[in-house]
Amino acid sequence: MKNKEIIFWLLIFCLFVLFLQFNYSYQFYYMEHLQLLLFNRLAAVDAVGQIGGVSLYLSRFLVQFFILPWGGAVIVSLLLSSVSIVMRFTLWRSKPLHEIYLFCLLPAVALFPVVIDPVYYLQGIVAYLFGLLTFWVYGKISDYRTRLFTAVFLLLLLYYIAGPVSGLLGGCIALREYLNKQPRSYISLLLVAEVLLLGLLSLTFSLTGEFRFAFLPDAYADPLIHGNKAYLSWIVWPFCMIVVHYIYSRRKIQGGKLTWSVVLTQLVLLAVIAFFLISKYGLKESLQERRMSYYAYAGQWDKLLDVKLDQHSMNTKMNLVNYALAKQQKLGDEMFNYDQRGVKSLIAQWDNSINAAMQLSDIYFCIGDIASSQKYAFEGYVSSVNCGSGRLLKRLVETNLIFGTYPVAEKYISLLEQTIFYKTWAKEHRRFLYNDLAVAKDPLLGGKRKGLNGPAGIAVSANLIEELELLALNNPDNQTAIQYLAAFYLSNKDLAHFKGLVERYYPTKIWPQLSESHQEAIVFLSPNDRKYWIQHGMSGETEHRYNLFEHDFTANSDRSDLPEQMASNYGNTYWYYLLLKK
Repeated sequence: MKNKEIIFWLLIFCLFVLFLQFNYSYQFYYMEHLQLLLFNRLAAVDAVGQIGGVSLYLSRFLVQFFILPWGGAVIVSLLLSSVSIVMRFTLWRSKPLHEIYLFCLLPAVALFPVVIDPVYYLQGIVAYLFGLLTFWVYGKISDYRTRLFTAVFLLLLLYYIAGPVSGLLGGCIALREYLNKQPRSYISLLLVAEVLLLGLLSLTFSLTGEFRFAFLPDAYADPLIHGNKAYLSWIVWPFCMIVVHYIYSRRKIQGGKLTWSVVLTQLVLLAVIAFFLISKYGLKESLQERRMSYYAYAGQWDKLLDVKLDQHSMNTKMNLVNYALAKQQKLGDEMFNYDQRGVKSLIAQWDNSINAAMQLSDIYFCIGDIASSQKYAFEGYVSSVNCGSGRLLKRLVETNLIFGTYPVAEKYISLLEQTIFYKTWAKEHRRFLYNDLAVAKDPLLGGKRKGLNGPAGIAVSANLIEELELLALNNPDNQTAIQYLAAFYLSNKDLAHFKGLVERYYPTKIWPQLSESHQEAIVFLSPNDRKYWIQHGMSGETEHRYNLFEHDFTANSDRSDLPEQMASNYGNTYWYYLLLKK
């Protein structure tokens, strides 16, 4: 390539990086959480021994670097740029057509829906690139018989290292020979038959599980979904071959006067396809959730709380908001500053997804319900179809250290020590193995263990409400448990149980001070009994604000837009939530 061309491809690479980083960086972090690569002989043999295993192992190796800032954007951009560059070499002939640079970008654009979707593996792009490289090698052979003879072995090798993309390659080879008007080009169809035979053999000997995994791009996606998003990139490859062949033919006839029309056509085609794919497959609904999930994992609570929530997956996002408030000891004071929607805003039901398992495991760990935290971490880990999750494995280490099940914790630590980015953390946690004193002295692990067994008894229960109270009694220093318990009662508008909770534990070391929302609820525990309010922690400031609320509520009670009218001044109070929010 000449200097101008090198500059062109560097510019394309930079544009890919910037676009992916500023739009999908949190999606790449999430993708890293969904897989785990262990550097040991067993894991390597298990991966490479599969059909397409070489591309699978290489993709897992690359995805682990998504944990680094800009790592996902840079790696994916390198792959997409490589696809475009190799496509350029396969499309150009003896006399290069410089005006088809943009056309070479079409396969990379067609791969966009796949590269940002966590249910598709990076293996699909790696396999696609392997297919293009093999096609380029095939095209470099000038003699027809030698080409076909070599192609037999190339397809066999590609099917082993990259899987069903070899079927696409076989079809493209047959198409190439037909477009070049090669005598007896129909013989190349035997290569397609070869791939069909390889696929049938893999099904017969159970090397692949289903027909679609033997022949279709579904092999590079979660087995539970159909990989129809990847079909476009497979269609684009032969489409590019046909169009470029047509361009060469027309240029030969018209003496090379096609430059501007070809360039303009490519620009329009790329713009239309890119706009369609981004609008249809851009995953806008999940991007905010991924961003918040990353902030929660990284402990960036202020950034999480600054996110302006849209309505998609509202319960999931509110779980993260309340989790962040609890981590900052602000749950009781600020929870009604946000759009609470009942107890599901505190802890939503598990939908059997790994994403929900990670989130629920974190929330239960924060509360102190270590058994539930371990359960969801384990469920999420074993549900992974891409060899586990480093994030969930860390949680399994912590929960087993807290329970004192050291042999299990040691097993998980040994696994993490076989990774690149988790081994330091794992080695640091070896000091807790078989060392109850070290665990007890650790602020995190020791505090969680202290809540499990104490004066109130063993705090492991199928009933979360009962367990929260036991956790608070066993370890009064852990205010998260009592704050979540109070939040459950308030969000459920269960004032009878909230009243019993206040009268049992305020003011004691278990609940030494009422937060703002708790004080606002005191009004309704004993209406018109100011003495009760003061005795149970209601401040003069809160009483003054309630008098204003009561006055405005009474004055506007006949208005049909009462909730809207009151929301501007009182939308962040428990009074508004209790009386006006459905």
